[in-house]
Amino acid sequence: MDTKLIPFTNAVLLLIYAVYVRAKRWQYILDPIEKIDDHTLFASTMVGYFGNGVLFFRLGELLRGYSLSSKTSLSVSQAFGTVLLERVLDIISIAAVIIVVFPWYPFKDPIFRSTIIAMVIISISCGIFLFLSQRFYWIDKFSHFSLFQKGIGKVVFQIIEKIFEGITLLRETKHGFIIVFYSLFLWVIYYLSTMFMLESVGIDIGLVGPGVILIAGSIGIAIPALPGSAGTYDAIIKFALIALFVIPSEQALTYAIVSHSASFFPVVIIGMIYFVIGSVRIKDINKGTEASV
Repeated sequence: MDTKLIPFTNAVLLLIYAVYVRAKRWQYILDPIEKIDDHTLFASTMVGYFGNGVLFFRLGELLRGYSLSSKTSLSVSQAFGTVLLERVLDIISIAAVIIVVFPWYPFKDPIFRSTIIAMVIISISCGIFLFLSQRFYWIDKFSHFSLFQKGIGKVVFQIIEKIFEGITLLRETKHGFIIVFYSLFLWVIYYLSTMFMLESVGIDIGLVGPGVILIAGSIGIAIPALPGSAGTYDAIIKFALIALFVIPSEQALTYAIVSHSASFFPVVIIGMIYFVIGSVRIKDINKGTEASV
């Protein structure tokens, strides 16, 4: 067997395992509402990945919520609220990763350094704002602002409401520690997967390097653009490898393509299988949108 195929396979298996870990975290978040088995949550999470892979602007998150509600007593609104809460936890977790990595690597490139600092500040600020708003019921005051009563402002307000509903679950749960553990454990898995993926294309950038590339990839994936983050992920990863680690352009592009393919095709294919088995339809996302907002 090709020695490069082994680390590539390890990386793919870790990425699939990460989906299971996400499902387990979701299970503990949902516990105060309903006890749901691992497989149902894993299937719905995979359907969400499939949706993100074929739909614009990460609308797979809505499809994920609809998929779960179709198999349980949860409403689409409840399911979608917990999905949004998961994304908030992801943002806070990646901010923690950045804080850990930052002192160990001198981000000399001004663009990348500014982006990283801005992301940390925004993530922490949003997290504090959301939890304080929920704690002191600021949401009731915001509902009277004319900005949030029509158009895009109304949609944004309704999304924030769903996040607040999810935060309420965190306050009610008895599994706070394990939710935090799974949130951090996810990034350990992603770090190891990134390390194996770099090894598979012959790139050695030390122990901190995979963490830096993981951060760059997270920024690329977080941008709600084309299905599967096509273009944005590859461009940011290539830029980070060239600007920060002086990796040749061709090798940097190879890693970007290989890593993107590894994180895209396996989960999208598995998600498509669950999508077909579950008899969920793309047009159901419209129902999910209406029900959640």
